[in-house]
Amino acid sequence: MNNKIDIVVSYLDDQDPIWRQNFNYWKQYEIINNIINPNSPQAFGEERTRNWDFMQYWFRGVEQNCPWVNKIFFIIQNENQIPKWLNKNNPKLRIVYHNEFIPKELLPTFNGMTIHLYINQIPDLSENYIMCDDDCFFFNPIKEEKFFINNVAQHEDNQIPYGYFFDGDEFLHVMNNNFDLEKKYTNEQIKYHFYHLPAARKKSFEQQILKENYNEILNAQIKSKFRYKTNLDANIYSNILKLTKNCNIQPKNTMYNNSAYIALKPGINFYNYKDKEMICFNDVDLVTGHFEEIKQSLINFLQNKFPNKSSFEV
Repeated sequence: MNNKIDIVVSYLDDQDPIWRQNFNYWKQYEIINNIINPNSPQAFGEERTRNWDFMQYWFRGVEQNCPWVNKIFFIIQNENQIPKWLNKNNPKLRIVYHNEFIPKELLPTFNGMTIHLYINQIPDLSENYIMCDDDCFFFNPIKEEKFFINNVAQHEDNQIPYGYFFDGDEFLHVMNNNFDLEKKYTNEQIKYHFYHLPAARKKSFEQQILKENYNEILNAQIKSKFRYKTNLDANIYSNILKLTKNCNIQPKNTMYNNSAYIALKPGINFYNYKDKEMICFNDVDLVTGHFEEIKQSLINFLQNKFPNKSSFEV
């Protein structure tokens, strides 16, 4: 029997005027001061901040398919980001602001990587928790053993060829940075790749990794308020958990064999995925120019799948 398991999800409403004002201020500041490339898609691509208005369906999916969840930790920048439909008084909801857990030197931040690196600093978060992006839905019933068995985190083996990525893409720079830090924790030539689905996390383990590498992690994020090539990504925690044999590693293509990653684009038949356990609806640059069309199609699909309000809605 597992101890309590929380789910953490970070959320952004890009239509919030206060958030938008801060975003534009820091964007111009960093461009003027030659900190960041104004054409960086990783920092400023529309897909980084676009709000799909589907978060209520995410809550419905958790309540319907993960009844074993203790609490949902809803991570937002400020109180203006709270959706009008959200039931703030739900006892299973904990609204958390960035300034509660992210070092003040990094605030404000518009970088999801920075946010996720410091999640383990939330005092009342459970030892066992699941990190979930707001585009990753729990679509059909899922047992807690998918993520934890006897308090041991379950992860899929996602090894890839050992060595650095050789490409100009900023995200691959970040993966190389992760690789450099992860090598401290193993004598074996093992490298893991990023996967974009909910993952089991161990709070105390991450706190120890952060403590051991505090300045390195802070300095990796401090150059820019946005995604930047010097960054580290929170996948270091899952990868080091695997490298140090502190989790159970399932064979490749077993944990997520009934889940799906969907790069959003025009013409997708979402109903082909209705029986999946978990689905990531990932916003990518192919959406630009087709946003309203794809959004309406996706909302129709989600409304059909989750027609009833959850207790997280007023």
